Amino acid sequence: MTPAAGGTDPAVTAAEELAADLLAAADARRGRAERSRSARVSRLMSSPEGLSLILALTDEVLRIHEPRRAAAVLAELAREHQQAGALGLLDRLALGVGGRLAPLIPQAVVPAVRQRVRSEMAGVILPSGRRRLAHHIARRSRRGIHLNVNVLGEAILGEDEAEQRLRRVLAVLAQPTVDYVSVKVSSICSQLDVLCFDREVERVAARLRRLYAAANSYRPAKFVNLDMEEYRDLELTLAVFRSLLDEPGFGSTAGGIVLQAYLPDSLPALEELCAWARHRRDRTGGWVKVRLVKGANLAMEHVDAEIHGWPAAPFLTKDETDANYKRMLDVLLDPANDGAVRAGVATHNLFEVAWAVIQADRRHARHRLEIEMLEGMAPAVADAAAERLGGLLLYVPIVGRGDLESAIAYLVRRLDENSGPDNFLTHSFSLAVGGPTWAAEAARFRRAVEARHQPAVPTRRVQNRAADPGRAAAGPTFTNEPDTDFSIAANREWVTRHLEAFRRAGVPYYRPGIAGHVVEDDTTSVAGIDPSATTSGAAGGD
Repeated sequence: MTPAAGGTDPAVTAAEELAADLLAAADARRGRAERSRSARVSRLMSSPEGLSLILALTDEVLRIHEPRRAAAVLAELAREHQQAGALGLLDRLALGVGGRLAPLIPQAVVPAVRQRVRSEMAGVILPSGRRRLAHHIARRSRRGIHLNVNVLGEAILGEDEAEQRLRRVLAVLAQPTVDYVSVKVSSICSQLDVLCFDREVERVAARLRRLYAAANSYRPAKFVNLDMEEYRDLELTLAVFRSLLDEPGFGSTAGGIVLQAYLPDSLPALEELCAWARHRRDRTGGWVKVRLVKGANLAMEHVDAEIHGWPAAPFLTKDETDANYKRMLDVLLDPANDGAVRAGVATHNLFEVAWAVIQADRRHARHRLEIEMLEGMAPAVADAAAERLGGLLLYVPIVGRGDLESAIAYLVRRLDENSGPDNFLTHSFSLAVGGPTWAAEAARFRRAVEARHQPAVPTRRVQNRAADPGRAAAGPTFTNEPDTDFSIAANREWVTRHLEAFRRAGVPYYRPGIAGHVVEDDTTSVAGIDPSATTSGAAGGD
């Protein structure tokens, strides 16, 4: 087994030994089909050319509905990648033949390509049909694996779409074999506007009440988890979560929420959430679960920040994220949170899995720790972890038969997330205990264990318009003034004070209303925030 650096921390040694045991157990479970698929995926994910081909195939060819246009794009891709070393011999031949035939018989070739992609996605994204989903849940249950079901769909643009999505989630929840679902607030409410913070909290809560009430109507009650992807949804989702579970009808309801370790803001948010949860436990006996992830929206966070002139919200380096992940785990496993907070450690990194288990055992908190992974990403690892650790939760995305676009969007995001050079899953398909890649991952793990004791920046978004109204700096090169970031509570309060001054002076103005309606010359508080309220009050305090 790989020893800990210097042998000074027995917990590090124990975690590395457990990680090696899990890898050996997974290797022993991999059959020929999974080994072949793992080798194919490893070649694609480790090659920029291979990843470029897969992204172009899924994000371009399969999104084009007109067969002749799709065939033209496929033919061009085949010409560009006909010698792609990331592809195996059969895949290169298939791509070459398909590229030549596609312009001639697009009605035959393009559906065949779609079917091939569907077959590759089959283990990662499940069909939403009741019978097939029930069969899969039963098969997983026999292996000690529980499922967290997420209904995929395109971005919500209107309230009709939001209502339809909520009804789909309710329909899935109603299936007898489903007892755990995940949903994002942005998938059941359209056009969220953090400037109307309190109004948006109530609007989202009204929609979620239906889902929580439905979950509580079953015996035993089913579980609802609030997902989160974008930084701008962090404070709003937390406020909705706390507000709803503080209501008399949901005081003892168990609920879950996701926090992303690659956001510095998640650590102080978690500390505040745990304090609230302990108070709630003492009042009602209710508990909550925090699903701890590293984050899967890095590319879009950078794009959004660049468009608006802000610093990207996530940490700048993978090492910082890894250290913060362990800081947050320390908070979750604090004995003071017993009976109030449970931890879902979502990761495919075997060092992280092992560290969480060792730390939970040392703190007598194993009963409130659940290891979580993604369906289809590493089946042998999931099976080995379930058997070795006494259970596992798999996050399972489902789509309707005709909703290929949503499946593609999910797949592209997962490919982007898991193909980074620093991502554990990128190397896991060819990982061997004692090998150079294993040694590099072990070294990264030890650095994070040590760095978790160092203080982290509380946020990378520090804009405060009250202190600095913002002015474009004079100079030889023109630079846009960054947009005001209204996901920051201080900026919402700043603009509210200014608009309240107009209201008191009797000057008409427009303010956003619920569901996109515009209200003129209203005498109520702008943005749904009382100017005298504190930041914590605006965010939905205890």
